[in-house]
Formats: sequence, structure tokens, C-alpha cells
Amino acid sequence: MADFDLIIIGGGIVGASAALAGVRRGARVALVDAGLAGRATDAGAGIVSPVALDRGEQRPEWTALITECVGYYQSLLAELDAVDPTGAGSATYEQVGELVVAGDDPHEQAALDAVAERLSTPAGRRAHGVTKPVEIVDDVRSYWPELRGDLRGLFITEVGRVVGSRLHNRLLTAARRRAQTDTAATLEVIPGAGILTSTGVRVGHRTLTCRAVLFATGAWAAADLAAYGVEVAVRPIRGQLVHLRLDGQQTGMRPVVNTPGGGYLLGFDDRIVAGATHEDVGFDARVTAGGQHAVLQAALDLAPGLSAATVLETRVGLRPATSDGLPLVGEVAPTIHVATGLGAWGLTLGPLLGELAAQHALGDRLPERLAFLDPGRPLSKES
Repeated sequence: MADFDLIIIGGGIVGASAALAGVRRGARVALVDAGLAGRATDAGAGIVSPVALDRGEQRPEWTALITECVGYYQSLLAELDAVDPTGAGSATYEQVGELVVAGDDPHEQAALDAVAERLSTPAGRRAHGVTKPVEIVDDVRSYWPELRGDLRGLFITEVGRVVGSRLHNRLLTAARRRAQTDTAATLEVIPGAGILTSTGVRVGHRTLTCRAVLFATGAWAAADLAAYGVEVAVRPIRGQLVHLRLDGQQTGMRPVVNTPGGGYLLGFDDRIVAGATHEDVGFDARVTAGGQHAVLQAALDLAPGLSAATVLETRVGLRPATSDGLPLVGEVAPTIHVATGLGAWGLTLGPLLGELAAQHALGDRLPERLAFLDPGRPLSKES
């Protein structure tokens, strides 16, 4: 008999979610993680929003997937809180709302108006899982005093923010505890690089046998699978995020500030996160002077009142990107599965897609609604 029902290679948000899904159904699971520098989960402080600002929403299946993944957070957090009550609270996730802002730039104004139009009707709001009418905000500084006064805003209530590393740790805690209480399930977390062989997965001097393998290695998935003749069109995009602190200011319950141009601000209990760059530089996970300057320049243009903030650190994550901007989820060869390509949507999509990918690897049919994420669809290697 095989050592494991499922071996998951890659221990970020997707991999940890897949591990929890596996033990939840009584499977024997191994989670192999190399802990590579630049893993997107470790850098991530993300926006969990049902409304995409960077797309024309011409694909209803994409809108429906985002809405489903955002809705899944509530049941997932309830499960995590039940298994690990001491970890509950806003330090992991909080629904704070989102303030989408635009200045005088005609393209930004048009993008803001397009979002407002999409959410102006009950049917449009239902498509995004938004229940409350959006609010036009003329005085954006009533939410964030540091913002420019000439910005116009749109407030969306059903948006949250999440700390990627903390969510990841809570997923693993829940998976471990479920494995301890389920007589059939097991979970072994194995540090190291998992290498697929003809007989299983080799980690150091150990070879593990299994029924199925799920690659959840993010930006590294293409390189991990290329040696076995499996082509996955995903590449790394570096994102640098700067963490700031406003002494004496309570920022944990402030809404997310987002822009059609890609800049954003997130408020947490102990810091503000400004982001992020989008750099096509390969597997270079360094903090660079240019990247830090670009983030700070954009943040201060958006919120000049942050000029006196303390710079705490800059974090770097390598986001896995595809040429069409959509994830890759499914089987790429017999018993070999992949879940990657989530790009900037990793913290929104990762929990549910990790669960569905694990269920598929363990023998369930992948839901038909995910057919558009087929990893075998035609994709160019470059955007």
C-alpha cells in the first residue's frame, strides 16, 4: 500500500488549504515544503474582495469564482475558530470594507465609474455577492485622514483584509488537530524539496509513495514539472510591499484603500501595508531600492499624510502569474495535479481552490464551473 493518499508539494496558502481538505476527509496526507525565499504567502497582506478592479468582468465564470471564494471565507474561519479558538480574531481576517479611490485622471475616473455601474443594480450586486448598495464618498479623508483631499471614492462593505502568514499557520494548526482526532487521517509535514520520481516523491534520502501528487508550488510550478515533460505556463512576478507605522494611530479597522491603477493601503492593528510592485524579473526575491522607492512614491502620492510614518520593513513575494491572468487547477498527467497561477488573487482564491484541488486529486470530479481553469488550455509563455 502507498505511504500516503496525497502528497502536496508546496506549503503556502494553497498547500495548507489542500492539507486541511485532505485530512478533513480522512486521507493520509504529506505536505512537503522547501521554504523557499520569496514565497508569496509569507509576504502577503491581502485584500479579500468580490469585486475585481482590473478586469472588464466579461467572464461571468471568473466573477462567480471570485464571489464563491470570498463567501467561502466565512465558513472556513468558523471552522478554524472552532478547532483553534485561541487564534480567532482580527489578527487573521477582518471585514473592514473597501474604499476605491480615483483622482482626476480620466482613465481612473472611468474605471471607478465602471465599478459603480456594475454594482448599481440588485442583479449586479448579487453577481458579486454584494448585498449592500455601494456608497459614493466625497470626503475620503473621513475614512483615512492621510489621503489626498481631491480623491473621489466608492465604499464597498463586503471586503476584508487578511494576514497571509497568520492564515497559513491557522490552516496548518487546524489540519494537524483534525488529523490527531480522526483515526483514519494522518498528516506529516516534511521540510525539504519534493522531487517527483518514477516511484514516488523523493525528499532528501527518503522516497514517499502515494496515490496522487498535488503541486502547489506557486511560481516554481513550471520548473518543478518541466523535468518530467509536463509544461505549465506560469512565471514569477515580484511584488514588493512596504510596511509602515503611524505612531499613536489606530489603523486596524480602517477600510482597505484600493485604486484602479493597482496601488493600495491596508490597515492592521500594528501597521499599514502599502503595495505593490509588479516586476517580471524571474526568481529574484530581493528588496530593491527602486522597488521600495516606487511603492513609497505611489503611497505618498495617494496619502501624503503618511510622510511622517515609520518604515518598518519591506517584504517580497513572487506571485505565480499566467499569460491570461487566470489560475491553473487540475490534472496535468495521470495522478499529477496542479493548483497555481493565482497571481495577485492568492489570498482570495487560495483557500477554496486548494480545497477543491485536493478533493480532485483524491478522486472527486473537478466541478464543471472550474473548467475554464484547465491547466491544459492554450497559453502563451509570455504575457
